[in-house]
Amino acid sequence: MQTDNMPTSPLTKPLAASLLSKEPSLTLLTGPSGAGKTTFCAEFVARMHVTGSSLGGFICPAVFEDGKKIGIDMLNVATGERRQLGIRSYNKGQTTIGCWRLDEGVIAWGNQILAGLEDEEIIVIDELGPLELEEGYGYQEALHLLDAGHYHAALVVVRPSLLTLATLRWPQAQVLNMERESA
Repeated sequence: MQTDNMPTSPLTKPLAASLLSKEPSLTLLTGPSGAGKTTFCAEFVARMHVTGSSLGGFICPAVFEDGKKIGIDMLNVATGERRQLGIRSYNKGQTTIGCWRLDEGVIAWGNQILAGLEDEEIIVIDELGPLELEEGYGYQEALHLLDAGHYHAALVVVRPSLLTLATLRWPQAQVLNMERESA
C-alpha cells in the first residue's frame, strides 16, 4: 500500500505506520470541538482514495449557513453518498445529543454501512459519542466491529470526555490528540 500521498500533518506519521503494519491497528482521534477532527478525517479519506486503498465507514461533516452550524451530515466514505444526520433542536428525545436532534434512519444507515464492511484496508468512524459509549444506542455496529478486531486499520473519532472509556475498552488503541488551532 502506498502512503506517500498521505496528508502531511504530524498526526499522519502514526497512521502511516499503522497502514504498513501487518497487525490490526486502531487509532483514536480526539480533540476539542472545532479542532478539525472531521476535516482531518475528510482529508485523510481523500488521500487514501488517491492511493487506491479500500475504505469503509463514514465521516460526519458539519453543515453551515451564514457562518452558523445548522446541521450535521453523514458521508459514506466508500461511495460518497451523503445524508442529513442531525439538525439543531432543543427538544430532548432519545436521539438528541446536546442541541442536535439526530435522524434515526440515518443512524440505522450508518449501522448498515458498518455491518457491510468486509475486507476494507481502512475503516473511518466519525464519531463514537455518548450514544454509543454510554447509552448503548447509536452506532452499535461500530462497537461490535472494533471489539471483534475486524479491521486492518481503523481511525475512530472520540471526544475527549469519552476518551477514558474508549481506551479502557480498546487498550491496544493509539491516541492522536488534535489541539484547537489558535486564531
